[in-house]
Amino acid sequence: MLARENPFCSARLEALPFRLPGSLTWETLLAKLASTQYCASIVGPHGSGKSTLIEQLAPHLEERGLTPHLVRLSAESRLAEKDGVITFVRTLRASDVLLLDGAEQLSTRQWLPLRGAVDALAGCIITVHRTSRLPTLLETETSPALLEHLVGELTGGRLPPGEAANLHTRHRGNIRECLRELYDRWAGE
Repeated sequence: MLARENPFCSARLEALPFRLPGSLTWETLLAKLASTQYCASIVGPHGSGKSTLIEQLAPHLEERGLTPHLVRLSAESRLAEKDGVITFVRTLRASDVLLLDGAEQLSTRQWLPLRGAVDALAGCIITVHRTSRLPTLLETETSPALLEHLVGELTGGRLPPGEAANLHTRHRGNIRECLRELYDRWAGE
């Protein structure tokens, strides 16, 4: 099987929309974001959809006349890359919104000047693993039911009974890792 034919290939996963929890709508979420003056955090564990959500906020911000700029940091980001975020922010305009995925990678020494610099922008939305730094817009979470739904959307089928719960437990709720395992399984068939 070619990698692109695997239902769990990255292109298919990246096309999955973020599932807003419960009765939350994009309109409600965006109204809450506006009430924070577009300065908020998306909080949740690894693999819970924070990166997907922050990416999908971008077109909604553009519809409101704002210009989003996505910056990603990870545990592998070097010190110069982290320090470079403040330099980048200083090049932005008043109508720009910084979307900072992985803000927990910044030390307090890096965060404080950045926080001051984003005051000149229309907003700053960050992803973090724990509540901190900015008001919480949304806490992301996963469940075996969510995993089952995603698998159904990707494959048109279902996992064997109990398998979604097993995967979810084994990967500590990290949906990204569950889907990677399923990619490997599917590739081996």
